[in-house]
Amino acid sequence: MDQNFLSTPAQAAEDALLGKLRIDQSYVGETMGVKKLLITVPVRKPNRAEFFRVHAAHFLECYMVELKTEREYYFVVPEVATSLPEFAEPVRLRLCVTRQGTAFLWPTKLPRDERRADAWRQSAAEAATMAESQWLRLSADMSLGAYQPYVARGEFGDPKWPEETWPQILAIALRGKLVESADHAVVRELLGL
Repeated sequence: MDQNFLSTPAQAAEDALLGKLRIDQSYVGETMGVKKLLITVPVRKPNRAEFFRVHAAHFLECYMVELKTEREYYFVVPEVATSLPEFAEPVRLRLCVTRQGTAFLWPTKLPRDERRADAWRQSAAEAATMAESQWLRLSADMSLGAYQPYVARGEFGDPKWPEETWPQILAIALRGKLVESADHAVVRELLGL
């Protein structure tokens, strides 16, 4: 018989002690009095598999440059945006939160004069407004040519918004992503300088 399967009284006492000390796997950090710090706020579209809410009062209209190959967003002050007319998009940054309490900023593109009825922009803006009062999931519907919102059928309760102020959240999200001069590396790259 294998010796590993035999339990001695000393091993049984050790196992009992370990059983008393073991933390339940459903342990959540808040039970120990710790506070989750907000150090990263991604700028992105909602994922199609997540339900989210949009904060009605926390938004910022600004210019954004999207570097698609790098999958990065940069935010451009209006004075510099005029030198990047084909790259700088007017957006409304909206504070969002997932059911799990993860905060992110959603850059919904604002209408442009040369784009009359852009269904993608319009449907994103409408979905953002709907998500101010209800939990939504959003999917890009290529055959429709627009975003398709889906309302949660269950009751998820109120969203857990970050404790940080709106300016603090913006500062975290835009850290290292702000273009304030025409000498910025992003401007130089886009203009081929």
